[in-house]
Amino acid sequence: MKIRDIYSKKGNYVVSAIVAALCIAVTAVYLLFPQTWESIAYSYPINHPWQICSGIFLHGSPELSTEATVGHLLFNLLLILPFGLLIEKAIGSKRFFIMFLILWAINAVAFFVIAMATTPKGETAFSAGISGIAYAYEVVGLYVLYSLGRKDFKLLFKQVSFYCLIGIAVVMLLLICAAGLWSAVIHFIAIVCGVIFTIAFHKTIQAFFSSAVCTDTACENNA
Repeated sequence: MKIRDIYSKKGNYVVSAIVAALCIAVTAVYLLFPQTWESIAYSYPINHPWQICSGIFLHGSPELSTEATVGHLLFNLLLILPFGLLIEKAIGSKRFFIMFLILWAINAVAFFVIAMATTPKGETAFSAGISGIAYAYEVVGLYVLYSLGRKDFKLLFKQVSFYCLIGIAVVMLLLICAAGLWSAVIHFIAIVCGVIFTIAFHKTIQAFFSSAVCTDTACENNA
């Protein structure tokens, strides 16, 4: 099986598509109406109940230029889409959605704990972005690639898409070094969560490849 066979294999990717669309839509609202940022970003204390939802999909901040905001969005989409699609195809949309919800909850809790610790005088703290989920996708997605190559790493190494995905993963990991301390903590928590979900789903991922009869150009379900 080639990497492209995973993407083309029968199965939904609706969760990945919806998440990506929400990231684009919420960030577009902010870019079109900059005054809305504090109303849709994560905030502590919470000003509006919908911020628990909108904050994860919002990217950028008033301190960043439009170009930097778009860059923030695009970098996260480079994990949410290529890696998210790999995972959703391998474990199914239902499990993938459950994983997303758990990661979302962990990300929100991590933000509020950090916000409480860093605002002892009652200041308002803000945050935005889906990195706390996207970096977990990277870990699980890399395991999907590893599982794909277990029987034939030579074939895996011959695929341009493999190097593209590895390149994205390496660049995104390096970007953590440029993040502030608390942002780095959020990213590290996501990576740890990715390891946990990899352990939880490794049999499902392996079964995904074991249940298929593959050639160099196609993969048909053996069931």
